[in-house]
Amino acid sequence: MNTNIVQLAHDFVESKNRGRGRKVTPYNVFAAWKMSENDHTKLLLSLLRYKDSSGQYSVLRGFLRRFAKPRVYYNGLREPKIQFNPCYPGDDKKSLIDGLIVDRNKKFAVIIENKIFDAADQKDQIRRYITRMEEDENISIENIWVFYITGDGTKEVDQKSYNYEEEDDATNIGQRFVPLAYSRDIIDWLKEDVLEARIYPESLTSVVRAYVEFLEKELFSSDDHQNWMSDLKLISKLGRWSVCNPLTKADDIVQLYSLYNEVVACRQALGKDERANDQDINDVEQLYKSIRLACTKVEEAAFQQFEKVSIDILNEQWRRELKKKQLTWKAKRRGLRGENGFVQISLTDDWGTAHLEWTSINPQGMFGETDYVLEFHVEGNKSLANQWKQSLEANRILLPSDGKISQTSRIFKCKVTTDKPIAKMKEKELTSFLRKVYTQDMNFLCRQLVEKYSDYSKK
Repeated sequence: MNTNIVQLAHDFVESKNRGRGRKVTPYNVFAAWKMSENDHTKLLLSLLRYKDSSGQYSVLRGFLRRFAKPRVYYNGLREPKIQFNPCYPGDDKKSLIDGLIVDRNKKFAVIIENKIFDAADQKDQIRRYITRMEEDENISIENIWVFYITGDGTKEVDQKSYNYEEEDDATNIGQRFVPLAYSRDIIDWLKEDVLEARIYPESLTSVVRAYVEFLEKELFSSDDHQNWMSDLKLISKLGRWSVCNPLTKADDIVQLYSLYNEVVACRQALGKDERANDQDINDVEQLYKSIRLACTKVEEAAFQQFEKVSIDILNEQWRRELKKKQLTWKAKRRGLRGENGFVQISLTDDWGTAHLEWTSINPQGMFGETDYVLEFHVEGNKSLANQWKQSLEANRILLPSDGKISQTSRIFKCKVTTDKPIAKMKEKELTSFLRKVYTQDMNFLCRQLVEKYSDYSKK
């Protein structure tokens, strides 16, 4: 355990309370409870077990309808197994599945991995769970979903647990690996599908109402988001870290992420230390929340404009073709706090095997580097990868680097050099730069993605 981080956490909480005054909030049973990760999982599963007077699992059905995409067959559920920490022969008690939903006829399984407090991933954790469903529940891999639920969506699954980019055939569930966040997905689902539905008894809705209030006001308060910069200034003043305002210098961002990593390590060590006292745990948790929010804000500053301009250019360039096929380009980013962050540029959710990918990028690089890499990937479908390879070779446009097609196929790799870091470009500069990349350098591939979408998505 890093005692310097613990002392910084104590000083931070004390100074913050002294400067702002302590918040006085109405009593909430969940706040008083001091819920653990397991408590949150048990509550979620309890809601999913609700059965109405006609015998329908209406809460579960809404949950699956909203999040299980590509769509799971959720109608006509009859006595599904909904289990907390199911134990199978040979299981290690420390690595049990958090929550599991299996329908009575063994048609599908949904694995719930709850990381509301951003607990560390274990080696091969998600891989083992998927294998377990195939071997012990006799469910085929195309009918397995994983809901990976974090607090605010900033934590991503560690590649040592599950690498959604490079899994082999035995564990690759593709888009059925679904990252979710309590701060937006779970809260929105509870509000819209349970509280606003007006079909559930008060005994259920009163619990959900109190729980949503707890999530919004205690765990993911908007006040915390509004005060993130003042928190960061206070941390810099108290500690040995010097972070500037605004965060636009690469060196300052490196220091911020270094602090984040130290706090995460300390937080995990405290969680495993049975001698740790509540004050240490609570103060480090407050420090962690503030640093995590600061990292989130930096990521938004680095990537939001980049993603928006990318999508605007692509959708405008091929607007007629996209309109006919009812398609739109989209961007998604992952792994930004590690060394292998990436932004995918792809078409709609129901076809994700071929896409453009900016890699490897992170906030430090977006603010401090001028060399980037754009790749074209065809993943999870060897047959489709071979079709792309043949098409590109026939047009003498591009050739794969080694000519081999594997489960994860990087068909093309392009180095892109800029005059200044992407995150420091004004919108006009960025638009000019990205328009050249997408409509000149990568024009053939982008056009092929749009034109061949219908044909290849049926394969």
